[in-house]
Amino acid sequence: MSSYEQENRNRLINLIDQISTDLNPEGWTHVGSLAVGGLLSVGFSQKGPYLLVVSSSGRSVIHCKTGEKIERDYEQYAGLSDLGLHCQGIGVVEGETIPLCGINGGGLPLTNKAGEGLEIVSPRWPESYLILSKPFKSALIPGHQSECKIIYTEHIRACGFSWCGNYIVAACGSDLDLWSRVPEL
Repeated sequence: MSSYEQENRNRLINLIDQISTDLNPEGWTHVGSLAVGGLLSVGFSQKGPYLLVVSSSGRSVIHCKTGEKIERDYEQYAGLSDLGLHCQGIGVVEGETIPLCGINGGGLPLTNKAGEGLEIVSPRWPESYLILSKPFKSALIPGHQSECKIIYTEHIRACGFSWCGNYIVAACGSDLDLWSRVPEL
């Protein structure tokens, strides 16, 4: 690593070290943490407050407001597209094709209509930080750190806002965390 690269890495680590960790950042509440063995992907319904979770042992639907598992099937990879980037819903989201984010790629929104943003930074890889930023702020711009909070620290497999912007999910290979915006947009 060149001296310039090392200086820049140290600069970024210094910026991130100025950001506090907060499981319940202003305007958000941590709904809960759920264990999901063999988690592959997650995706939000566009029709309601539901999160589809795809794992090596089937699909689940989580109600985003309560964190409660409301639907479950055990058919391995049922409804999953060949590339694993979308999946057919079950139960309350049956008939909906849900875009996924996870082990095979894909993506969820990283901003919401309020202007808040999510950033993944990994200066101490393999550990990553998921940072929630106030509207139009960034964890990597000097002077913005007080407007940002680290909400999740893990080897992040998937993260993002729901399509309505009122929920956040962060997941690794064995569990996920869910947040709800208070009040909703």
